[in-house]
This record gives sequence, C-alpha cells and structure tokens, in this order.
Amino acid sequence: MNDPWLTVPAEQPQGTGTLAVCFAPTGAHGSTFAGWRGRVPEDITLAFVAPPGRGTRVDEEPVTDMAVYADAAAAGIRELLDGRRLVLVGVSLGALLAYETCRRLLDAGVPVTRLCAVAGQCPGDFDGRGEDVTVEDARAFVAGTGLTDPELLADPEFEEVLLPPVIADLQLAARYDGRRGAVPQVDLRAVWASEDPHVPEVTVRRWAEWTRGECTLMSVEGGHFAHQENPAAVVAACLDGLPGTRPSRRSVLGAGATAVASTVLGLGAVASAAPAARAAGTTATATATASYDADPTDPVALAVAMIRQNTSNPGDGAVTLPLARMLQGIFGAAGVATEIVPTPKDGNVHFFARIPGRGPVTKKPLVLLGHSDVVPAIGDRWETDPFAGEIKDGKLYGRGSLDMKGVNAAFVAALLRHVREGASFDRDIVFWSDCDEEQGPYGVRWFLTEHPGRLTAGAVITEGGWVLNQRDGSTPMIASLTCNDKRSLLLRLETASYATHTSKPFSGQAVIRLGEVLEQLGQWRAHIRPNALSRTYFAELAEATTDRHLARALREMLDARTDRQRDRAGESVVRLSETPELHNAMLRTTLAFTAAQSGYYPSIVPGTATAEFRAAFLPGAEDPGRTVAELRSLIGNRATLSVVGNPGESEQQALDRLRGYLATPDSDHDTDVFRAWQSAVRRTHPGVRATACQFEAVTSAVPFREQNVPVYGMYPFTVTRDMLKRMHGTDEHIGVEPLRQGTETVYQLLAGLRSKH
Repeated sequence: MNDPWLTVPAEQPQGTGTLAVCFAPTGAHGSTFAGWRGRVPEDITLAFVAPPGRGTRVDEEPVTDMAVYADAAAAGIRELLDGRRLVLVGVSLGALLAYETCRRLLDAGVPVTRLCAVAGQCPGDFDGRGEDVTVEDARAFVAGTGLTDPELLADPEFEEVLLPPVIADLQLAARYDGRRGAVPQVDLRAVWASEDPHVPEVTVRRWAEWTRGECTLMSVEGGHFAHQENPAAVVAACLDGLPGTRPSRRSVLGAGATAVASTVLGLGAVASAAPAARAAGTTATATATASYDADPTDPVALAVAMIRQNTSNPGDGAVTLPLARMLQGIFGAAGVATEIVPTPKDGNVHFFARIPGRGPVTKKPLVLLGHSDVVPAIGDRWETDPFAGEIKDGKLYGRGSLDMKGVNAAFVAALLRHVREGASFDRDIVFWSDCDEEQGPYGVRWFLTEHPGRLTAGAVITEGGWVLNQRDGSTPMIASLTCNDKRSLLLRLETASYATHTSKPFSGQAVIRLGEVLEQLGQWRAHIRPNALSRTYFAELAEATTDRHLARALREMLDARTDRQRDRAGESVVRLSETPELHNAMLRTTLAFTAAQSGYYPSIVPGTATAEFRAAFLPGAEDPGRTVAELRSLIGNRATLSVVGNPGESEQQALDRLRGYLATPDSDHDTDVFRAWQSAVRRTHPGVRATACQFEAVTSAVPFREQNVPVYGMYPFTVTRDMLKRMHGTDEHIGVEPLRQGTETVYQLLAGLRSKH
C-alpha cells in the first residue's frame, strides 16, 4: 500500500487557505464528489481519500480496520496540509472515517477547523460486535441504498468490481466500536437530507453528542446520496462560513433554494439538538433558536420543546443560549420582561423573567428556580432519542424530562396562565433558569456572588420533593416539599501491586484487589439515622399509607430507642416501600459508586487501579469525618482511601466545608409560600397529606439558605419507582397526565399569592 492515500484533482485551483478532505460513502471513492468541483468557496482545495481496493488502487487489499484506515488517512493529510486550515467531510460511512481521522489529527497536535458528517450514523451507534459480512449482505446493501442501477448489479462482471469494496467497508463498520476514545474538541456540522430513508434527522442529531466544540445541525433537500443529487446545497452546508473564504457564485445561487433548514447551536461536550428553525439560506448565527408556536400554557408542549433543546452539561457548564432565546420569545409574547445574563463561557447564560407585583408590594420576590442544563445522554443506549421529546404510552421521554425540564415547563405554563388571566401578585414573581446546576462554575452561587443585589428573594421554589402513590400505583398518597438537601463527598480508592507481563499473572493483582474492596464497600450500611425533616415526613407517611405493615414498621422506627431497634425497623421500612431507593436515601448516609479505572496496555497487568464514589450525608445525622474513618477501618491496608476536595484543599478543609453545608438550617415551614403549597395540594389532590421533607439529593438551594432565605423543593407530579430510577439514567421519562396535574398544583400555589388589591 505505497500509493498515496489522498488525491488532489489537477484541474482544480490549488487554494492556499483551506484544504477540504472528503471521505466517500460505503464502497465509493473520490469520483462520488465529482459534482463538487467548481462549487466550493474560493481559496479551498478539495482532496479525496483514496484507500486501497477501489479507484486506481482496486488491485490492492482493502482495509477493514478502522484504526489502520484512520492512521493512514491522517498521515496522508499531514503530508499534504502545508500550513492550511483543515476541514474533514465524510458522507455516510465516510462520516465515521472522518471522525476517527479527526481524533488522530487532534491527538497529534494538528488543528481541525471543521468536521462535517453528512447522512451518517454517529460513532455511538457502533459497538464493534457486528457479524461477518457476506456477499449476500453486500448485494442487499447495494440494492437497498440504490448505490447503483439494479440492472448493472445483475451483471456478474460489474458485481465482481463493485462488491469487494462494499464488503470491505461493511466489515470495517461491523468491527468498529465508536464508543472508545475521548470525544474531540472540534466544531462539527451534522447534515441530514430531508428525504433520506436510511439516516433520518433523528439519527443525524445524535452527532451532537460526539463533540466538545460547537455543533451546527443542517438540513438539505435530497436522499441518502444528496452530496451527488444536490451538491450545491451540501457544499454550502459543509464549507460556507469558513474564516477567510468567499463563497463561489455557483455555491450561493445553487444553495439558496435547496437548503431548507439550519440551526447553529453552541455546545459543550455534548451538543445541542434543538429542532431546526426554518431559514431561507443555508447558514444561521450562533444566536439562532427554534421558534415556539404552541400554547405556552400547555406544559406538555413546553416540556417537549425544552427537551429538544439539548443543553447537556459536560462538566464545565452547558450551552443554554438557544433555550434562553426560546424562553425569551415565549415570555416576550406574553408581555413579560426578560433578561439574559451571560457567563464567561460562550453560550452559557442565565435566563430571567419577572412579573412585577401590584399594589403596595411589601414582600420580597418569589423565585421559581429551575435549571436548564441536563446531564449527558452518551453512556447507555436509549430506546428513544433522548432529545426528541417523544410521547409514548402516556409517557414523555427525554433527557431532562424529570430533572428538571418537566418542572420548568410546569413553572412557566402555570405562571403564564395567570398572566393570560390578567392576574396580579402581592410580590414580584421571578422565573430563573440556571445554566450550571449539574456541574460547572457559573451556577447560582456564581451569579449571586458576581451580581450582588441584582436579585433579592423572599422565598425560592426549586426541584425537590415528590408526590407518591399508594401501593395500587394510581392513588396519590403523599406530597412533600423539601426544606433541606443532602450533601455529598467525593472519595477515591486506590489499590497497588506491581505491573508485569500478562503471561505471568499473580495473586493480589491491583484490579482484583480493587474489586474485592468495592464488593466490601458495596455491602456496607450506615445506621438508620432520620433527621428532624425525615422524621416529620415518615410520621406523615405512616398516617398516609394504606399498607398497615409499612405503617407499623414506620412507627417502630420512629419510636426506636437504640441503633439496633432503629436499624431493624428501618430496613423493614425500606423493604416494604414502593420506592425503596428513595426512602433508603432519606434515612441514612449512602455510598454511590461512579467510576473505576485501570490498565493502559493489553499485555500489561497494571500496577494500580482506582475507583471513585460519593458518600451522601443527611444534615444533622452522621459526621462525615467519622464516616471516612469508619470506611478506612473497614478496608484496612488493602486500599488507600482519600477525600477529593476542591483544587488546593486539604482533606480537613474539604470535610470542614462539608460540615458547614450540613449545618445550614432547614427552611422555615411557617411561611405563606409553604402554606400556599399545602393549600394547592389539597385542591389538586384531595385527601393527600402535604408535608415538609428532606431531599435525598443536592440542589442550588444552599447559597440562598446561607442567606436565611427559605428554599423549598418540589416535583409537583406523581412519580413511580421506575421514573425515579431513570433520573440521570437511560430512558428518563415522566407521565403526561401527571405533568398536567402537577402544573395545576403550581397554578393553585401561585393563586394563593395573588394580590388582593
């Protein structure tokens, strides 16, 4: 394989500004891009990847290994680049080839200006476990995709030429595991064709999860081979807007009539996948957003629109500007004043909408605090597209449906219903969409610190307590409003032995020892230690449940005088509960294991292995320092346990900081907001007990509680165990009708704060 992997047509102008390298679809080579010549912007040179087994290299053995292919392509690009900007364009399978080549170039320090994936499945769709490809498979693929005329395929001589490269490429895809390796930092354009039956819009949108840079989602007219059918539009979608380039006349004239939609969405590690906004041209700006045409008081339509705005937070904050602009349009149409406050990260913004109180306003504002960022959805395979907002069997699926765009939709819909009715309130009502609740430096604490006095609050309502059903699964039983949060501590385990060749394994290998220690920690249970809020909640639950066995266990737990009695009764409570994971977390310190790492080479037994886990503590219960000491005593010298604090923090400083959080007082139950919520629950769920509660997770409430501002948490809709288990998990969802009923609860709560003037 000595022939060059890249070819540059001699007849095209040799641009000095940008090199655009094109990767052909399955079984094809550079001639598939023949229609692109003369259509590319000025100062861009087209180059085509020329792998063995096709074109002028047809007599060579095809490559069926992705790593070999991408390494060779990257090497050829480095030789040809000559200081120019680099754009990689891949069509269908070529999108994966371009992606893997991009990874290697970036690892080698070669900058990639843009990666373009046209009509291609994303890396996460491939797990490397595909079956061997047969001639029949290749025939079916060629016939099914319309790769060539069926009459030509019937010609044995033509088939002999056509099928080998198709078989090689299909085998390459079958052996490819796209989930391995780091997600690259590259600007990405993902293009779908409006009539493509093989790679539809929902599939192309998943590319948004495979870059840590900006992602642009584009649509053009045409089928799976739109790059041939409609070359001007695809060229414009991929190559327009590059720095220092001027579109060719053919590109401008040809694309305007064919590129039917485009949306540019800024991304962090995972990109935005909002619905495409209709546009006349082929490009949009970074401030483009999806319009919202549905009823703004319909929480289900709102939640769907919010879910479709992919605001995944990779760890350093989400890009929330497109969603903020959508909200700005919704509130603005209702005559409500809004403000978007940027943070130091591009596209990472806080959104505010304020409805002024009327009359002699003496009360500080009520803040409805939601967060627009969501955790990524790139780990496990979903049954639905996590950013499609699909409704199926009465359930709304999507990342953030539960945490917490469903709640945000309830807040917005209920609030705008009051606005539509001309209602006025006895205080300002502020809706705040926070951009960095899951992770990141620019969340609520950053805003309150950087903008002191800009927002005062008399009370805050955010995410928190649950509405649970009786054992029958359909009759509401208890509603809770959380008044404090658990807090967590990140801990790291490390085991050590020695590194050696895999031909000489030994007892006590680091990975095995790590597994043994993790197994022991997984069996550890803290004592049942309900704090004051948990005791209030479980006392109400004992009265609310129709399960007499659960009620008896609850009373025994609350009446227990010793750890042994309380642990025994508490374990019965957890066992009898319809939501055991939730109630277990409200009763004790818990450990959640999040990561494990070891190994770096297939023939080396590694000398170290590490794992990380979080210990979550109830305020007023266990001391975190004593828990760390207990865990160290449990594992002995088989592993090293360390506390992971903030950068520069000692272990003692991290523990003291956590103790400070845990000492933050519970929010006062004796407020008009708390009573308005109880009244709202009585209206929407007659006979259901409404109680204060301890939240089992962490929210953005602490900075407010530290200022003695009461913060209450609510998920106003009924949930099931399955819904709770899928929070931050696969196939996250909420019920459609419960969301509507929960929105009514929020509406009734706000009704209790209407102005009397």
